[in-house]
Amino acid sequence: MTDGLVGDHLWRQDFVFADMNGDGVRDLVTAPPRKSPEPWPHIFLRRPGRWEAVSCPGVEHNGFPKSEYVYGGVAVADFTGAGKEEIALAMHEVGIRILTNTGTAPCGPWVERTELPEKMLKLRTRAITAADMNRDGRVDIVAVSEASGKEADDTTAGVVIFFNEVEAWRAHHVTGSEDLFGDDVAIGEINGDGVPDIAVGSLIDQRPQFAWLSDGKGDWRAASADGLPPYIVAWSVQLIDFDHDGKDELLMGVGGAPIRENAGPRIYKWDGTRWNDLSQGLPKISWVSGVVASDLDRDGKLEIVTAEMYSGELQIYRQQASGEWQRQEQIKVADEGKWRNYKVRALPADTEQEPLIVANYAGESAGKILAWVWK
Repeated sequence: MTDGLVGDHLWRQDFVFADMNGDGVRDLVTAPPRKSPEPWPHIFLRRPGRWEAVSCPGVEHNGFPKSEYVYGGVAVADFTGAGKEEIALAMHEVGIRILTNTGTAPCGPWVERTELPEKMLKLRTRAITAADMNRDGRVDIVAVSEASGKEADDTTAGVVIFFNEVEAWRAHHVTGSEDLFGDDVAIGEINGDGVPDIAVGSLIDQRPQFAWLSDGKGDWRAASADGLPPYIVAWSVQLIDFDHDGKDELLMGVGGAPIRENAGPRIYKWDGTRWNDLSQGLPKISWVSGVVASDLDRDGKLEIVTAEMYSGELQIYRQQASGEWQRQEQIKVADEGKWRNYKVRALPADTEQEPLIVANYAGESAGKILAWVWK
């Protein structure tokens, strides 16, 4: 289902699903593509059997402000509680901006919110997500720092929560996360206390702090690394409940030196003190990038979709009665080897739409967004 996903842009770093035109169907929203003549978020409306790129003839910058945005992370949420989705951008070496739609349609006009704190505007990150982290009914932003640049300080902020309080946004630096950096962040419930926990795609192979658990006192602490293999990084992370016990497992697209044979799609379950490996049958792939779990066939069980980093090839795994995972499907990608995969995400089935898999790719001069409907 790639019809309508136009533009050979360098689609990185991320994209999300959100209903951008109020029709009850979740659409596709991308971060601004890298080095693009169209440096703004791109919106693709989901139509029956195709996509429709939002195009605004005669409207400068497709309705977005004149600022030249750069690639990075993206999150979409109703931060004001007014019933209208806003777009948050985490831009490489720039910072976070929030765009508000002042119109009634996807063409806006969109404007930048001007009251954001300096810490948000200057945080170097390209990985953010939106969630209510303190259960006050308002959507907050969680970000993880990217690696330090050549002209940056030697330290990074680590994991930062921006609490969306009535008076103003408030930055909270998660204790102990200083100097941590990565390119993915996700929210879920690991320890069962009812307060959201955080998964981070740490790209430091000597800091396997992939999960940050709420401590019940308004902060989050790194879970022990006991049970995890040594010297691994995570290109992508997801928190999702595989065994239906009400607590999420940690799904990661793990990278590591080939000689160690510890990389690939991996699932770990937290028992309160250590991680237990649920990855039996999953392959050892040194360069897996995107990974996501979703109930594609609507049987109540999760499938795992992986995208290999440099071939872009998709693999779909299904868990057997024995608990072992087996590959069920392989999807080749045209022009594989020319692009690098950055993310793969899945949109579960609902009463109106079929399950969907979407992946984004970028090379040195071109890229692509590809989508598949699961039959």
